[in-house]
Amino acid sequence: MKHISLEKIPHKRIRSFIKAQINNDIQSVTDLEVSFRHGDSVKEYNKHEQLYLANYKLEDVWKFYIKTSPEKVFNDKLVSFALMLSKQNEREVLYRKGNFLKAEIGQVYFMNVKILRGLIQIAVSYEIIGINNSKKYIDFAYLKGGKSTGFQRISFSEMEPNTTQIKHTTHYKSKSKLRDRYLYPYFHTKVLEEYHLNMIGMLRGKLVS
Repeated sequence: MKHISLEKIPHKRIRSFIKAQINNDIQSVTDLEVSFRHGDSVKEYNKHEQLYLANYKLEDVWKFYIKTSPEKVFNDKLVSFALMLSKQNEREVLYRKGNFLKAEIGQVYFMNVKILRGLIQIAVSYEIIGINNSKKYIDFAYLKGGKSTGFQRISFSEMEPNTTQIKHTTHYKSKSKLRDRYLYPYFHTKVLEEYHLNMIGMLRGKLVS
């Protein structure tokens, strides 16, 4: 973890989060632990679900989500991309303005979430724990040490020949029942809308051009 150039990360919360991980004897990217693994029960977790429609072929939508740089999508009012690490390649670090190839299992993303016009900023980190090209879904889980624990799945299905449904399902919990009941659903919905509407809008621009 000490190979990360903190000066290349513009977000104070993200730098603090990474420093905290190093102080907790996290020496390698592979030492980072997810808060949820496949096979864990979701009974004690809250559930949040959002649906979106993209008027494009399933395969086009799937490939675009897999290959689009997180910096291009997470660069708006609420969420901004900080960096990406890889458990498959310890030395790989993707900073802002870096060259992104595609989403892969073992990638760890760090995002900065701004709430109340930036008065509150939260470091969010998650790892991709599953990608299924045939069934068309992406699974990712929050890292331990953050505000929330749990996992999310983005699944894609063909509704009509040129219409794809995108379902974003989240199982989450934290130490605060108040946060889980009122704050998380509200702001998480805002984040998802920013993400998926950006994705669909960018895909529209690519296909039109």
